[in-house]
Amino acid sequence: MNNNIGQRIKSARIMSGMSMQRLSDAADNIVSKQAISKYEKGQIENINSTVLLSLAKAMNIKIDYFFKDSTVELQSLEFRKNASLSKKNKNSIEQRTIDFIEKYLEIEEILEVSKSFPFNHSALKRTIKNRNDAVNEAKRLRQDWKIGNAPISNLLELIEEKGIKIFEISLEEDVKFDGLSAVIAPSNVSVIALKKETDIVRKRFTVAHELCHILFNVETDSPKGAEKYCNAFANELLLPEEQLIEAIGKKRKTISMFELKKLKGIYGISIQAILYKTWELDIISDRKFRSINMIFAKNNWKKNEPGNYLKKEKANRFKQLVLHAVSESYISFGKAASLLNTSLYDFRRQVDLL
Repeated sequence: MNNNIGQRIKSARIMSGMSMQRLSDAADNIVSKQAISKYEKGQIENINSTVLLSLAKAMNIKIDYFFKDSTVELQSLEFRKNASLSKKNKNSIEQRTIDFIEKYLEIEEILEVSKSFPFNHSALKRTIKNRNDAVNEAKRLRQDWKIGNAPISNLLELIEEKGIKIFEISLEEDVKFDGLSAVIAPSNVSVIALKKETDIVRKRFTVAHELCHILFNVETDSPKGAEKYCNAFANELLLPEEQLIEAIGKKRKTISMFELKKLKGIYGISIQAILYKTWELDIISDRKFRSINMIFAKNNWKKNEPGNYLKKEKANRFKQLVLHAVSESYISFGKAASLLNTSLYDFRRQVDLL
């Protein structure tokens, strides 16, 4: 047996979050746990098509997955808030991200298009050592991207335009995952993965936060320090200090919920992030900040805060490339369905070629 098939079975199993026993059960015990172990180690010479079809069906993947070479590796991997993420879920998210990137790069190669980040990564890897560095780099990036101090209306689309791949991954509600960033070897392309079910305001902050990890060397004494500085970068990228001060003033005894909800609706940033920034800039006192936090905790607003950001944002470039390829007959409907990990029937219902 080609050892690559065994490795692909293992990758698919990890991607599905299954143990060997669970996979055996899901495949109606057509193949035993012991046999799966030997497949993955390359110790069995041949696997018949019935077994491969059963394994593919059990893991909800296309059978051609087993016959592809693994072409990418995730490097400089950074998980956001991963303390409560189990090893199984972490490994599954990594493998699903790799699968998505393999498909993404494949469709770009078919169409002979690619999006390279408009800066040399090694040249851009400046160092962030404190909050001021983080804030200043966010201001510089806004200038480089000619955004000025205006609200960023579609951050996910902007980041994709800059050559960074975004993967919105569907996960169970109890999986505590915000996002990850990584560099894809050997192409040196960057990827940000997000939990699909997360609300858009949180997604925007996560994307901005992970962008900091991608672009800069963040030097601190602890991982918590790095997260803090990347949060400061994200906060400034989404809501510049000048705009915050212009909206609410340099010094306040208190602040109204109306003002906070308005800023959230304009800039697509959470009220809690806005309040934290007002405290950092000494617009509100320590005492007032603690008092507001107590109000938020009492009303369960830390999980379900007031206010809305009504603009819709989604990472669509990969799907757009697949639809482009199928409409121009570069790929078949079946291939398109496989790339989008859906059935041919469902894909035909989605597509709307004129």
